[in-house]
Amino acid sequence: MAWKYGSDSSLTGSDALVRGIGLFALGLGVAEMVSPGRFTKMFGLEGKENLIRAYGVREIGSAIGTLSINPQPALWARAAGDMMDLVTVALGTRSDNQEQKRNAWIGIGAAAGFAALDAFAATLMGKRGGERPPPADYSDRSGLPKGVEASRGYYRQKREKGPAVATHDMRKDRMHSGGTQADSDRSGRAGNPAQTETDIGPPPIPAGTAVS
Repeated sequence: MAWKYGSDSSLTGSDALVRGIGLFALGLGVAEMVSPGRFTKMFGLEGKENLIRAYGVREIGSAIGTLSINPQPALWARAAGDMMDLVTVALGTRSDNQEQKRNAWIGIGAAAGFAALDAFAATLMGKRGGERPPPADYSDRSGLPKGVEASRGYYRQKREKGPAVATHDMRKDRMHSGGTQADSDRSGRAGNPAQTETDIGPPPIPAGTAVS
């Protein structure tokens, strides 16, 4: 199962929501497995520690699926699991302890809210076809089409021979790569806005014209 890619900068809003749900489920699952007694005491469910541990395993499993490339099935499973949590926590409302009863009602509201959130996230993923798009791979791009050494060579020529010679060589390179003379002229002017007629040389003299 592939894990979700990358940094926060690569996440859409729905991706960030799904990742947040997955990380929360992972933390909750670990807590339920490690300290089930704390949950049973909080919600008036004493004696159901093994059930809480089983819910913890379920949470971790759903977290792994939610953090995968295709989180939609895990999100729907989480929504169903949230309803199971709601029914279980509702048993605490029969407790004689008023604090446990209050916590149970709060837990019911939280479970209902999480079920709605998981269903919403699953719906968002469904509109995108379920799977997240693969991350864009820019590892083969340097921003220098001809490589670092070729670019260094151009600026070395510009420094040693002057801008006119370097620009002329650059135009020849562009012509060899399939460009036109007009393209080369435009790129030369764009690359050196301050270029003058002196830099590029005077225009050619038509044949037959007398030169004084």
